[in-house]
Amino acid sequence: MDTFLQDARFALRLLRKSPAFTVAAVLTLALGIGANTAIFSVVNGVLLRPLPYKQPEQLVFIQEGTPSFPSMSVSIPNFMDWREGQRSFTELAAFRNGAFDLTGVDIPERLGTRLVSASLLPLLGVNPVLGRNFLPEEDVLGGPPVVMLSHGFWVRRFGQDRNILGKTLTLSGVPHTVVGVLPEDFQFYTAQDIWVPLARTEKRFFEQRGNHPGMYVLGRLKPGVTLEQARADLEAIGQRLQEAHPDSNSKVLPRLSMFHERLVRDLRPSLLALMAAVGFVLLIAAINVVNLLLARGTARQRELVIRASLGAGRGRLIRQMLVESAMLALVGGGFGLMLALWGVDVLAASRPEGIPTTATFTVDGKVLGFTLVLSLGVGILLGILPALRASQVSLVETLKDTGAGSARFRGRARDALVVAEVALALTLLVGAGLLTRTFVQLKGLDLGFKPENLLTLRMSAPESRFPGADSLRNFIEQSRERLGGMSGVRAATYSNGMPLIGFSDTSFRIAGRPPPEKGEAPQSVMLITAPNYFEAMGIPLLEGRGFQATDRVGSTPVIVVDEVLAKRFFPGQSAVGQKLLTQGDREFEIIGVAKHLVAYGPGEPEPAPFQFYIPFLQVPDEFVTQVGRSLTLAVRGEGTVDALMPRVREEFKAMDPDQALSGLASMDSVVENSLGDRRFVLGLVGLFAVLALVLSSIGIYSVMSYTVALRTREMGIRMALGAREMDVVRLVVGYGVRLALIGVVIGAVAAGILTRLLDSLVQGVGTTDPLTFGGTALVLAGVAVLASWVPARRAVKVDPAQTLRAE
Repeated sequence: MDTFLQDARFALRLLRKSPAFTVAAVLTLALGIGANTAIFSVVNGVLLRPLPYKQPEQLVFIQEGTPSFPSMSVSIPNFMDWREGQRSFTELAAFRNGAFDLTGVDIPERLGTRLVSASLLPLLGVNPVLGRNFLPEEDVLGGPPVVMLSHGFWVRRFGQDRNILGKTLTLSGVPHTVVGVLPEDFQFYTAQDIWVPLARTEKRFFEQRGNHPGMYVLGRLKPGVTLEQARADLEAIGQRLQEAHPDSNSKVLPRLSMFHERLVRDLRPSLLALMAAVGFVLLIAAINVVNLLLARGTARQRELVIRASLGAGRGRLIRQMLVESAMLALVGGGFGLMLALWGVDVLAASRPEGIPTTATFTVDGKVLGFTLVLSLGVGILLGILPALRASQVSLVETLKDTGAGSARFRGRARDALVVAEVALALTLLVGAGLLTRTFVQLKGLDLGFKPENLLTLRMSAPESRFPGADSLRNFIEQSRERLGGMSGVRAATYSNGMPLIGFSDTSFRIAGRPPPEKGEAPQSVMLITAPNYFEAMGIPLLEGRGFQATDRVGSTPVIVVDEVLAKRFFPGQSAVGQKLLTQGDREFEIIGVAKHLVAYGPGEPEPAPFQFYIPFLQVPDEFVTQVGRSLTLAVRGEGTVDALMPRVREEFKAMDPDQALSGLASMDSVVENSLGDRRFVLGLVGLFAVLALVLSSIGIYSVMSYTVALRTREMGIRMALGAREMDVVRLVVGYGVRLALIGVVIGAVAAGILTRLLDSLVQGVGTTDPLTFGGTALVLAGVAVLASWVPARRAVKVDPAQTLRAE
């Protein structure tokens, strides 16, 4: 221990004596370690940190699925049968998202709502910070209407009024009693304003087993029960339900996964790609520092020889060098941690919507431990090569000042490090290039409609104010006509969903053809729209016509299908005039074919690959009250959407003072937000790629500068013997480019292997895209030329005679 402390004190003394070297090495390491720490804080928060619930490892996420459609929400009757028949869970709880209108206040507001079983909070181990949870008798049809407030909504709307308990809020026309306030730090999926019992879901979803209201189930495993046992348990119930209800449950089975895995599964590839990218940056930074240590080792060679001659053994010399590099890395890690603290704040502020709200980006004990271990590991790696070389010093060569063997060793080592640096940089740049090309392609993707100057918003028509189908139709059409008649507005339209915002889907079949097997009917996005929807949204009609004002109840039921459906089911013939049956065997005549919409987001998978449109005015009365309570409006203006928003609010206020609008946004911003996750990953990978390129440039430049300095005498002799300046420049630049090209070849092979891991992130371009590989190789070759050119030009400025006299 005493000798170790002596080595540590000696290392600190040496670092203080070489401030230029120390600052350069520490800053380089701080960049690499700081970036790794910041990204690890994200990985830790999303992938590694347990969910903030009681015994989160027991929580299981449950949905339904069929062989054709493996990801479906759960029907309420199926959930109730699972809950009664299962033996693997201490409790099952259901949840779904909805929206309720807050009225009877100065400013009506549409509130994001989570409808939950009364058992959900106890299952999670969460208690309200104020008041109580829902009671079992409140979680049944016809039970008393009650509500819990999220902490954020309580603060924003009621100023943390602790007397809020027992007060009444009018939600969608129904008085609800406030019974609780949720904790401030409680998060569950996306943030919502209020929570109400699941029983507030429309009654039809409790009665119709084939209806899936976007509801999912959470369960807590009993002690000792595995996920596989629970899966077998629920699947046995699912098979019994298939036999008992073949019309609604054919081939439908529960699908189980651990809750944490469900939350992070789509994020894991992106986060692992980020860790790999930032790891490459650290390796490149470490290579630069190793080069500095090798150069410094040359200056210290006499010192090490003298220590060896005075009795210091090889092991002691190796330990001394390793302690020095470890001290250097620890100091770099300390500064890197300070950079990481700033970086974590930046990452938290720019987090995309796709990251679960349960994930927090903080520098906790695990992150601090990671930084310490990383710094020590880097320190050891930094010191291995210089330490091995230092332990092999030759007393005779050093005292004669002719270390030819040492020079050859250091030269080969530096060359190998430059090659490795270029290979790492190329691999990272190729990955960034592929992600960039993917992003550019997705950003330029034809969405199937025109998002420019388009305002979207959600309106509501609660049963308390619009009880019948006629009053509902009249209000919706009146809203469309009044908005469309505003000055500066080209058109206003509505539908039950909008591209990139949300849709409903349904099954269908083609009339006159054998019906598909139970549970195998194709699924389609179903848009129920205003007559002018295609014109207002800018959706091209490729064949036939759109809807007209005469397409009303009582006329022939008509439908417009998208080009994908038309080509799939009517190849080589016109789809217009054909008949299509929707769920419930209602028959429609196809009157037009529309361009396919990017429904779920550029590059996102489409669970329902087809799309069709039904005119709202033709929907029977019994369905109008189902689809018309909450519609999405689109208003296309002649100017900016920002200028249009307040005018639309005022128009609605004049029409309906209790109207609670929500989701006002420009469609351009919706498109941008749909790319948010990709932009987040691309921005970070791009930043790391640029950093890698800069560090590689510095590395090549420093090695070439050092090489030129060592070969000054040789170049002086060459020029004295008649070599021209350009010959010397060509010699130096050629040497640097050769090293870079070797690195490019190795990096290209490595990138060709590693980029296959980006398969899930790269779209519209192959992972071995020649343009990306070729462009990246040219960039690095250009960097090598520039990094070699500067020291080469400096070398030819030296007077050969002066150089020879100095030698």
